[in-house]
Amino acid sequence: MKVVIIGANPRTIDIAKVSVRLRWPDASMQSCSTARKGLDLVEQEWPNIVIVHPDFKDSTLSAMIQELRGFSNVPLLVLGAEGDEMEAVTSLELGADDYVRLPCDLTELTTRIWALMRRAGTTATYETENPLTSGHLMVNPATYEAFLSGRRLTLTTTEFRMLFLLIKNWGIVVSRQTLERTLWGERVDSYGLVKKYVQRLRQKLGDDAREPFWIANVHGVGYRFIGPTPKTQENVAHKQSFERTAGAVL
Repeated sequence: MKVVIIGANPRTIDIAKVSVRLRWPDASMQSCSTARKGLDLVEQEWPNIVIVHPDFKDSTLSAMIQELRGFSNVPLLVLGAEGDEMEAVTSLELGADDYVRLPCDLTELTTRIWALMRRAGTTATYETENPLTSGHLMVNPATYEAFLSGRRLTLTTTEFRMLFLLIKNWGIVVSRQTLERTLWGERVDSYGLVKKYVQRLRQKLGDDAREPFWIANVHGVGYRFIGPTPKTQENVAHKQSFERTAGAVL
């Protein structure tokens, strides 16, 4: 297991390292004090998880998360200040997978890291799933990629998982509670995130909430995928074939 820890406070870095060691004693860990170096490490090492304490001076947390999500879907855990609700919400909206307020118990932090790794581990089960197409939309669970009319959509891991869950349940209403439990577990601060993530998916799909083509809101219940009936694609190892097909149709 590879871990990249970004933060300028040595004590916080040590706490993160000890938390990881409690569960993964043989983990390979690298730490740095700047956002730039941290992003470079992620590109070079492709870690299993990134832990960030946003006390670096060369960037903002928001900018760092946005740049990270531009090239990687690695699970991201943010260690933040107690009582800073806005930072927590903003981090999760921009693509962080979890947010832990400091100070916290070592066991709790280890448990949150383990839970995040376990949720990220659903990629292993997705590898056995075939890609699905709905009209000009194709989602490939093996690679966590989605293409609309041959154009690759820039989705975070959480956004992809939400989209894939909705498509797999085509025509069925997926409740807000089900989406919360599936995407964020039992974390108490996940309330309200479902609506924000649906808004982001709609924006990236070019969908209109007032006249939806892809995702419909069922007031007071949840959301339903209403695009064309999804079809399983048995042989789409190369996304280029889908791009050519989509281009020919347009």
